Amino acid sequence: MKKHYFLFLFFFLGVVMVHAQDDDLLSLIEEEPVTDYATASFKTNRVVNLHSLENTAKGVFDFKISHRFNTIDQGFYDWFGLDGATIRIGGDFGITDQLQIGIGRSTINKTYDGYVKYKFLRQSTGKNMLVTAAFFAGTALNTLKAVDPARKPPFADRFDFTFQAIIGRKFSEGFESSTFSDARSQKPGSYQSRI
Repeated sequence: MKKHYFLFLFFFLGVVMVHAQDDDLLSLIEEEPVTDYATASFKTNRVVNLHSLENTAKGVFDFKISHRFNTIDQGFYDWFGLDGATIRIGGDFGITDQLQIGIGRSTINKTYDGYVKYKFLRQSTGKNMLVTAAFFAGTALNTLKAVDPARKPPFADRFDFTFQAIIGRKFSEGFESSTFSDARSQKPGSYQSRI
């Protein structure tokens, strides 16, 4: 009887010890850090006339009508800049949450434009990325008629190219800071407005 009692006690304590060891080993395993991305640094993908760090969400088409007023120095005669206003109608489409494309048409030089914006870094906790960074590449086609048809410049001179690096950080819900680096290629004077 003592043997059975001893075996039962040995088996019971062995199971308890093995179970206790499992708990200790599991406590040593760290959980995967959860990556939390900063969102809504800006409420839209544009800040005045510049692109922000935000992209249009995947699968969403964002139709925009933008306007810029003329100078207000003519007062009521020019309705404080409204008569000389320019308009751009266009759309932005989110291919993914990081990749956005867009097209548009502007009354300035009767310009058609297109662009691609890619967010290659995303501010986050867990992966500890301190900033968000995006690359923007755009082109515009000036469709004005040549001022002097006898000296018609090459078609390639109608294009403008823009490249931007956009870097920013969201510090809190109420404060975000961005900086832009811009490179442009433009052929001035080839096509001028007749106005």
